[in-house]
Amino acid sequence: MNCQACRQENREGARFCNACGRPLEERCPSCGQSVAPGARFCDGCGAPLTATPPAAATRPTRAPVSYTPHHLAEKILTEGRALRGERKEVTVLFVDVQGSTDLAGALDPEEFHSVMDGAFQLMLDSVHHWEGTVNQFTGDGIMALFGAPIAHEDHVRRALQAALEIQRGFGEYAAGLRREKGLAFQVRLGLNSGPVVVGAIGDDLRMDYTAQGLTTNLAARMQQAADPGSVLVAASTYRLGEGYFRFRSLGPMRVRGVAEPVEAFVLEGEGTVVSRLEASLRRGVSPFRGREAELLALGECWDRVVKGQGEAVCLVGEPGIGKSRLAYEFRRSLGIPDWVEGAALSHARNAPYFAFRPLLRQLAGVDPEADLSVMRDHLHRRLWDLSPDLATFAPEILSILGTAREALRQADVRDDRQDRLRQAVSLWVQAECHQAPRLLIIEDLQWLDPSSEELLRHLALDCRGIRLMLIMTSRLPIAGTNLELGRIREVFLKALSAEDIHALVDAQVEPYPASDRLGRTVAVRSEGNPFYVEELVRAFRERGDLVLDHGAYDLREGAEGVVPSTINALIASRIDRLPVSARELLADAAILGMQFPLAHLRALVASDRFEEDLALVERRGFLDRQEGLVAGLAFRHVLTQEVSAGALLQSDRQSRHHRAAEMLERLYRGRTEEVCDQLAYHWAQSDKRVQALPYLLTAADGAVAVGANQEAIGHLQAALALATEYPGATGKDELNAIRLKLAGLHFVVGER
Repeated sequence: MNCQACRQENREGARFCNACGRPLEERCPSCGQSVAPGARFCDGCGAPLTATPPAAATRPTRAPVSYTPHHLAEKILTEGRALRGERKEVTVLFVDVQGSTDLAGALDPEEFHSVMDGAFQLMLDSVHHWEGTVNQFTGDGIMALFGAPIAHEDHVRRALQAALEIQRGFGEYAAGLRREKGLAFQVRLGLNSGPVVVGAIGDDLRMDYTAQGLTTNLAARMQQAADPGSVLVAASTYRLGEGYFRFRSLGPMRVRGVAEPVEAFVLEGEGTVVSRLEASLRRGVSPFRGREAELLALGECWDRVVKGQGEAVCLVGEPGIGKSRLAYEFRRSLGIPDWVEGAALSHARNAPYFAFRPLLRQLAGVDPEADLSVMRDHLHRRLWDLSPDLATFAPEILSILGTAREALRQADVRDDRQDRLRQAVSLWVQAECHQAPRLLIIEDLQWLDPSSEELLRHLALDCRGIRLMLIMTSRLPIAGTNLELGRIREVFLKALSAEDIHALVDAQVEPYPASDRLGRTVAVRSEGNPFYVEELVRAFRERGDLVLDHGAYDLREGAEGVVPSTINALIASRIDRLPVSARELLADAAILGMQFPLAHLRALVASDRFEEDLALVERRGFLDRQEGLVAGLAFRHVLTQEVSAGALLQSDRQSRHHRAAEMLERLYRGRTEEVCDQLAYHWAQSDKRVQALPYLLTAADGAVAVGANQEAIGHLQAALALATEYPGATGKDELNAIRLKLAGLHFVVGER
């Protein structure tokens, strides 16, 4: 069987090419059934398999033909993921089957194909369940990416969950083969997290991938060094997964291709931490600052709840602003045992009632690890104690308390059954509140599944006359959602003050205080976001950028520009949830800088959807409108601008700077001296750097005219460097004139 892409000959029965990894078998893009080569229509569902060939410059729009499941393929293509090359923070997973060579010798080809097909299917199912992408087949295994093409702020946790799932699945699969056929084979897994470069996605959803670089190489080395049956991870993955998972350190080890020994850790299982707040608390809690008014308001709500006037409150704010911490501190301030908590997760948005599962288990007093029979007994007993009539709803409530994987198969929940489920939970919560005031916390409403959202809306309406306080957290306002009908009070959390930020930094660098410079740097770069503060200081410390100077911690010169991988992943995942055109607008905005006139962005962005996309990025909190004589825009966070620009490949970044320079020349024709600094900057960052030269000279003259001699020196030095780099760009006299001006300015500055 020859591969249609590379013409490599493959054995009969093979599903993927052993040279390029592409699927050997054509499948219907609608139903996934195998189809004969050259067929025009699927004989399973009747869908057309061919279309009019697109123009040469047009990207094909048919659904992908690949091993990627339909729902994930749709998600990738409809949202336009990675249609151009870009930089991504990802976790790379390598999986390799041990003993496959011996198996091939012991089995006939058909039986061997069946065994390996089952092994590959197990890997694919686990990777796709956690929204990873299989990038290539590596003979006896796979390479998978988490965080590309779909960016996820929790890409490390997803990859580790997939690794554990593959490890467990292979254990069961191998045990079955051992019993049935007397065969023995195991799997080795390796992971590493860090930056990579991904290219454009092809029709089959495979990505061109720059395999050079430490992130990928180290993941492969971890897999090669792992013992059969084990999962080995590098230090970067360990740091980001610590607490969420259990690890065992192997200490530093020599790895081929890496000069220094690297730390390696064996993944041993899931940990006890389930949220970012818990992970932060394990490392040591930071001072709780700047939320006194909000804490007082929540306390007043609780006073009303105790008197029988229920309250539903939603804490709203950007990621990391402190919503979960405020809920935690409020719960702690009450000192009551009767609170329960649930949370929506980004990977469970299609799992019905997922957010309510942990909450209802806590209400029933059921251990999360309990099996179904124990869960049934506990639940029935609890409901019977509250009311014999309530116990009749046990089957409905029990149907909610499944695993996340099982819930994904419950997509056919009927309306009448949902009504009875909502009634059951509502009556149960009301019965609990008759015994004592209750606090229910549900986190991350932005990821809420539709069933949980509807149930939460009913609870918010029902709580008014009972002793129930509902506290929710959300990154987005609830206006415009079904929850708006639940009469929920919203509390919007704002950025912390510079004074509060400095106090947080002081606490993190104890026993010595932070210098004014370190405090200011963190305050500016965090923009008042406490999570950003913690991660920035943590990154500075891990990189060795904090230096003790005169009894205070200062920042090493040149270290200000660091963007921790945790913040990068968080911001990138938010950006990636935008439509393609809105992401392109944001990338162009990042090229223009932290703030810029609205007219500049409008002239730069070539899109009919400009107004619609701009409104969306403003609504999502990426850009803020600035009113004045000239309408302007500004990034809400400097880190957002840096992450957006940093995701661009150098060629793409240069092209956008080129377009920005041409846009300014067009808008300011005849008066370019007004924007000569910006023109010099954009041309210098473009693929036509030499065109910055005349604007640098004009900018230098302008700086001298207002006495800004240091700035003039900077412009002239840049001009001299360009003139030296491009000898034909200036004549000898002009070059000497630049040197003479520089010498004169140095003399003036030196005299002062």
